[in-house]
Amino acid sequence: MERGKMNKRGLDAIVTTLIIILLAIVAIGIIWVVVRNVVQQGSEQIDISSKCIAVDLRAVSVSPVSGQVGNYSVTLNRRAGGDAIGGVKVSLFNDTANGGVRDFGVTLNELDTKTQTVVGVTEANKLEYTAYFVDASGNEQLCSQTGTFTF
Repeated sequence: MERGKMNKRGLDAIVTTLIIILLAIVAIGIIWVVVRNVVQQGSEQIDISSKCIAVDLRAVSVSPVSGQVGNYSVTLNRRAGGDAIGGVKVSLFNDTANGGVRDFGVTLNELDTKTQTVVGVTEANKLEYTAYFVDASGNEQLCSQTGTFTF
């Protein structure tokens, strides 16, 4: 072997191995980020669902407000149990239409009974109500359980 010239065959194999190892580490990092985001979103949804199960919400009464067509006095009661909710969405129905989804307007704590005036449809005969929580991003997450009150 001449002086100044080295056999570079062994070095090529080492460099190739290092590049493959680095690419594998980068690929694992990318996969980890994707998997972590999916798991975090799934755990938030499970957290909201488990909170919803513990909330016991009931409609006590619904009656028309005299002199105000389409307005109804709605009384909701929350029983003991569950975390603090973000609020309640309500919707009034008659035989052919609904008044749209509206926020109840006040938060119900455990053992609270509150009455609010809700704008609906004329000749309403059914109320649907759903509790919701506010997630870490500030978005309303509706519970899957919807209560119904026929009057």
